[in-house]
Amino acid sequence: MHRIETPRLVLRPLTSKDVDAITHAANDFEVARWLAKMPYPYAKPDAEASVAANRENFGRVWGITRQGDFCGVIGKVSAFGYWLGRDHWSNGYTTEAGCAVIAAHFEAPDARPLAAGYFEGNHGSRRVLEKLGFRHAGESLVDNRALGRKLRHFDMICETPPCDAHSPSSW
Repeated sequence: MHRIETPRLVLRPLTSKDVDAITHAANDFEVARWLAKMPYPYAKPDAEASVAANRENFGRVWGITRQGDFCGVIGKVSAFGYWLGRDHWSNGYTTEAGCAVIAAHFEAPDARPLAAGYFEGNHGSRRVLEKLGFRHAGESLVDNRALGRKLRHFDMICETPPCDAHSPSSW
């Protein structure tokens, strides 16, 4: 499944047309500080590299868009993860996109549990993951590239879609 539509969003593969929007949204310390691998400052070559790297992740990484505007990225490559540009926070987009991705993931008969997590202090991400059906599975220390040090990380796991998630095929 390469494209997923929800009531308000379209999740689609990242393209080179997204580079400027990704650069603008990701070059924000309040975004980068909560992500393990995102550098700060974030420049156009970082976005170009991210888009190029994710060409191989078709059906596992999506750009989150609303009415054609780029909002952020969501995916499930080594773990379930997401980020939104700050202009798009507090609108429920991450939960909506996450429900769709997780529902699609668990439609596969061989679906395995999804791992995710959040850094200590990221209360918004904790709430999103809990709403999506993730439960606490442990703690670890994880490198944070933007901050240049290891941070306390709360590891989570999701074994089934959230009970209020609907299959993307029903939208």
